[in-house]
Amino acid sequence: MRFVKSSERKGWLIVASLFITLFIVFGAGYDASGVFFVPMIRDLSWSRTRLSSLQTALALTAGITAPAVGWLIDRIEARAVVSVGVALCGAAFLLASQANSFRLMAAAYVVLGAGISAATLLPCSLVIANWFGDRRGTALGITMAGTSLGGMVMTLVAARVIAAAGWRAAFVALALPMFLVALPLVVGTVATRPPGEKNPNASDAALTVPGLDIGQALRARSFWMIASAQFCYSFASAGATVHTVPCLITMGYRPERAAQVMSVIFGLASLGKPIVGYAADYLSGRSVLAISLALAALGQFLLLGARSAAMLGAYALIYGPMSGAPLALIPMLIADSLGLKRFGSVSGLTGLFMTAGAASGPLVAGWIFDQGLGYAVAYTLFVGALAAGAIAATLSSPLIEDETSSSRA
Repeated sequence: MRFVKSSERKGWLIVASLFITLFIVFGAGYDASGVFFVPMIRDLSWSRTRLSSLQTALALTAGITAPAVGWLIDRIEARAVVSVGVALCGAAFLLASQANSFRLMAAAYVVLGAGISAATLLPCSLVIANWFGDRRGTALGITMAGTSLGGMVMTLVAARVIAAAGWRAAFVALALPMFLVALPLVVGTVATRPPGEKNPNASDAALTVPGLDIGQALRARSFWMIASAQFCYSFASAGATVHTVPCLITMGYRPERAAQVMSVIFGLASLGKPIVGYAADYLSGRSVLAISLALAALGQFLLLGARSAAMLGAYALIYGPMSGAPLALIPMLIADSLGLKRFGSVSGLTGLFMTAGAASGPLVAGWIFDQGLGYAVAYTLFVGALAAGAIAATLSSPLIEDETSSSRA
């Protein structure tokens, strides 16, 4: 009993540490990037297309390195992987603060993408999944809330520093908490699994936990349904993140008002993740993911009528809490349907589909608008994608069913 209580306390300490890590690293490294856009254009005289390609390089690097990160955390201590990732993010920001050429800035963003991949969603999901069983959803929800809340706060911090001292100083200001806060927390608290396991080595322990090997997972229906849900979610979510503000502006809202709406969405997302995680502990990750994607589809549908203030408020209240929910629920669904044996590698492979969706959603929506079809067509497509993701989530199955079908194959 004493060991159980001690292990539980340690688990919640890790939740707090990873929440802070995501708050600092993901909030600054990914969510705050838009604040630097206009100041860098003004100082460096780069085109918007050229500057936008930096974020594309970041996203593609994060996605491409995800399978390698997954393979690593299946074999070595997660503390080492996350620590290197945090250090890479901090180093990337320091490099960006000194960059005067596009080549050097692009190199900084490539390093940043690799660091975000190693330090944030995938390894944090693995660690929490290993430390928690019955309360896994709640723990994942609280941990992943750090991404949205960090996006709100670190964006404001960056904007303040840019206004006071310029964008180069802002890169340095965002790098310092990574080295001074996040890195010591990870080194001092994070462990892949609870103490006292029969095989403490990460690679050996994977042999004793339930789950599918990579080959079995690739043959399982659940893998492809989870990958489809990830693609559909990221396609609609990334597209909406980029285009909601311009969409609202075309409806007649002032830019400041449109930006406030997005800020509210981020805030509600940080509340929604713990709520859906808690619900998943009592229902299932599969059912709550399907419900959250269906509600997100409804929210995006309401945006089509957001010229009405009441409809805009309904959109924010419904879509906001659900907009980040899959980040907490998909890791839980992977653990439930494919197991923890090769959680890192399997998550890295499904993460490729999330990268593909995140890269294509904004581009497709922009192309639709440029063709004169308007944002209504783009958001109708987003609604359909989210609905398809909800269906895919329901078609995944518990681990025991996939194991049985794999053994018969």
